[in-house]
Amino acid sequence: MSDYDRGFTTLTTETATTAAQRAILEHVAAQFGGVPPAAGRMAHSPALFAAFQAGLDAFEHTTLTATEREVIVLVLAREIDCDVCVGIHTAIAARLGERALARTLVEGRTPDDPKLAALARFTEDVWARRGDVQRGTWDAFLAAGYTRAQALEILIGVGTYVTSTFANRLTGAHTRARVTPDSSSAAAASGA
Repeated sequence: MSDYDRGFTTLTTETATTAAQRAILEHVAAQFGGVPPAAGRMAHSPALFAAFQAGLDAFEHTTLTATEREVIVLVLAREIDCDVCVGIHTAIAARLGERALARTLVEGRTPDDPKLAALARFTEDVWARRGDVQRGTWDAFLAAGYTRAQALEILIGVGTYVTSTFANRLTGAHTRARVTPDSSSAAAASGA
């Protein structure tokens, strides 16, 4: 990964240069008790931040459970190699009572729950094959009780979290905010 400085600063409510940036940062600060570096850098583009927030909202309103959404995000975080995402979403999974599941996913092991195992494999295949899921993976996903609509809903999570991770890398936020699953920064970034 490149480590050169592209000139993005971490905006604050004091350093924001537009009303739109300030509004984003005030909202984030009120929600999390501070502005995580990733948000302070993404706020350089209010349009990107709005798209990311819309993606989060849409993903939260799918028919997938909170645990299923975290399975998807943790598989993506592992596959994309996003330490910040792993930390934040392991903390969220722990709040859901799923710390062991999060560890299993981050380590690349298969979940014990057959339905979640099918979901994890499907997500891996969506990422690795850029959506062209193999027949066996597709059949296992449907046999586990998931629907075609849910296969499409997974793409909301993929798009949203790829946007976030790529923005973090482009702006350098990933190099400035190392988050571990047990850190206060993970709790703050996840809204805990």
